[in-house]
Amino acid sequence: MISVIRRFVAVLSGCGLAASAVVYVGSYVGTTMDSISRLAIVLHLGVFMLMLPMFAVEYPGLVNRSFFWKGFKQGRPRWVVPGVNVLGVFFMLHFVLFLVQSHAAAPEIINGQYVLNNHGQIVKVLTQSEYSTLKGAELRIFATGWMFFLLRAHDVLVVSKTVKS
Repeated sequence: MISVIRRFVAVLSGCGLAASAVVYVGSYVGTTMDSISRLAIVLHLGVFMLMLPMFAVEYPGLVNRSFFWKGFKQGRPRWVVPGVNVLGVFFMLHFVLFLVQSHAAAPEIINGQYVLNNHGQIVKVLTQSEYSTLKGAELRIFATGWMFFLLRAHDVLVVSKTVKS
């Protein structure tokens, strides 16, 4: 039964990783969060559905504060830790880059104008090209976050348990 659940989680997380990678690539060719809203909801829900059991599995180790540094590497293939780290850094780079590009405001269309909106205050009026670029960058934040969390959940729920078994 446990191996069936692991396979199911592996397939779910693998499909989520693949979908996130496709969304990431698509963000460079005009795909935006608005254009994939249903897929975005599914990916978001999928991440949370996999993260909750991941925290349950890791909770005993998380209580021990040294777990993150020592316990994370135990029982995992050599590629897992660098892979998770690279995706984490990749996510953070996209997040910071978006904050810098957008002046920490959201690209929106208000009264037919492309603008950067910061809680009701228009920070800057954008061209359509600038708006599209920022909407792509916004989607890349989500796509890299999904990839990071899905790989992490896949590692904890599938890879590490398979290696230890």
